[in-house]
Amino acid sequence: MNRKNSVEDFLVDEEFVRWVKNSDPELEVFWSKWLKLNPGKRELMMEARELLVTMEFTRHKVPHKVKERSLDHILSETQSTTPVRTLSPVRKSYMLYKMAGVLLLVICAAFIIRQYIQKPVEIPLAPAISTITKTNPYGQRSKIRLPDGTTVWLNAGSTISYPSEFVGQERIVDLEGQAFFDVKRDTLRPFRVHSSGLITTALGTSFDISSYTGNNEEIKISLVSGKVSIENQSLKSYNVLDPGEQLVYSVNDQQSTVRSFDLKEVVAWKDGVLMFNNASFEEVVDRLGRWYGVEIVVENTPTDRWDLNGEFKRQSLERVLERLSFTKGFQYTINEKVVVIKF
Repeated sequence: MNRKNSVEDFLVDEEFVRWVKNSDPELEVFWSKWLKLNPGKRELMMEARELLVTMEFTRHKVPHKVKERSLDHILSETQSTTPVRTLSPVRKSYMLYKMAGVLLLVICAAFIIRQYIQKPVEIPLAPAISTITKTNPYGQRSKIRLPDGTTVWLNAGSTISYPSEFVGQERIVDLEGQAFFDVKRDTLRPFRVHSSGLITTALGTSFDISSYTGNNEEIKISLVSGKVSIENQSLKSYNVLDPGEQLVYSVNDQQSTVRSFDLKEVVAWKDGVLMFNNASFEEVVDRLGRWYGVEIVVENTPTDRWDLNGEFKRQSLERVLERLSFTKGFQYTINEKVVVIKF
């Protein structure tokens, strides 16, 4: 159905001809969607429809005065060029109606052809495609369903942009921050995520992208199921991940490495679990501020190196700070959206 490279391809398509001559709601929906998926075929489609429409003539009523003037003109011409003879009333009436009928058909045909040639053929325009942007402030996480059926979990302090409808040969979204994707499979239209200079491509799979530009300046792409390819636009490099593999790109060093990862650690956040795995003090402060939507002010610094391990499932900020202060030896105060940590 999509292989239409000439006007003739449309004219021999029975469904297209039926749509033009006698459309119904189902055909309107089908050809509108076809046009959105094939915008480059619009001119051919318009030309084919115009040809079909101009061949469909309908009856138009000709004004009575036009018929009388035309009949008088024919009678006057007939009387001046033919011998005068007497006709019976019945014969005369028959001849008058016959000539009037022929003239009427000629006038109607000329009028209708002129109308269709001058009137532009209207083809329904495809609805405008707009860009949708979803942003989560610190302290907020959300679940989003994209137009193709893909499900996205968007983490706090993150932004995703995508079209109101995916058209063409690929599905493209832009991400800042962190999101987990459960991609709807479509082998004809790859799903691509643009994030901090990396392009992650999948057909039907699930993966996590963390592209926060925080203290560690690392971008992590973790594959849970299926297969993805990752293109690094600055390094001109290309990697393919298998399930259980994670690509880590260091923004400062401009280097990429592929390693295994802890599945629970990567996906815990989307289930409401704040998890630390050998986390430094700077990483803990950064994640607490983003997770709870607060500003953290630090007075002095810890004397010992932090390698924090632990998980907090739907715990309040005060409960988390109480536990950390006991194990790490600091004091804290919470004043609305500001937290002060003092060593």
